[in-house]
Amino acid sequence: MSEFEKGHVDSERVFNVPYWFYTPQGQENNPNFLKHVSSLCNQTDHLVVGCKSGVRSLYATKDLVSFGFKNVRNMNGGYIAWIENRFPVKVELKYDEL
Repeated sequence: MSEFEKGHVDSERVFNVPYWFYTPQGQENNPNFLKHVSSLCNQTDHLVVGCKSGVRSLYATKDLVSFGFKNVRNMNGGYIAWIENRFPVKVELKYDEL
């Protein structure tokens, strides 16, 4: 089960676009990250980028701004800080897990 499926921010429009992939060789950048985000969002949309702890999302935020996205913010502290503050969470349940 991915981090996203285990739990994520409960909001109207939430997308899971991996910035890094974990491979047997270690972490590798997603070569399609900017292309994928661009297919989902306009460069003028307001985006909050998050991950588990806020580190990957910080790198992703910098890349998005460098690519021309105008209204991008990193979710400081990531999902960990989100749940510590008891904000709404959504968990993706699959049929075979019920």
